Amino acid sequence: MRKWATTIVLFAAFLTACGGKSAADYQNEARAALDSGDAVKAIATVTEALGQDAVTKDPAASLRLEQIRLEALAKTGKGAEVKLELERVATAYPKNVNASLYRSLAERVKGAGDTPGAIDILVAGDKRFPADHASFQEAIDGLKATGGVDPEQIEKLRKLGYL
Repeated sequence: MRKWATTIVLFAAFLTACGGKSAADYQNEARAALDSGDAVKAIATVTEALGQDAVTKDPAASLRLEQIRLEALAKTGKGAEVKLELERVATAYPKNVNASLYRSLAERVKGAGDTPGAIDILVAGDKRFPADHASFQEAIDGLKATGGVDPEQIEKLRKLGYL
């Protein structure tokens, strides 16, 4: 019996020493932070997670964490950062990023008050997914209709052929 108790204690110590959080732990923590409205904590958790070897060796977990980071950035109204990160993620995971993700993030960025950033995301999505041009055009038209588009953005859209 004493041998089993020693083995269990040693095994528990080994697990603690190897320890750290799993990719799922980071994902749950980041999602909980985002769902509770703490986008900054969600971003920090994802950044920490993506710095861990165990996480980077799991592409599916890395993608899920990247998506949480994109949502958190969008929630904070950082359209320019969302666009840059989204383009990076789309390059790293081309089969997993689609037109609807661009439109969804643009909607969140707009909801956070960054209409010019939302437009930039939609334009980037339109360039990446030309087959979905009509849906991007519709989303851009929707943004224009709700107002909040400054004259500089109107001119940019005109030059790009959206007006």
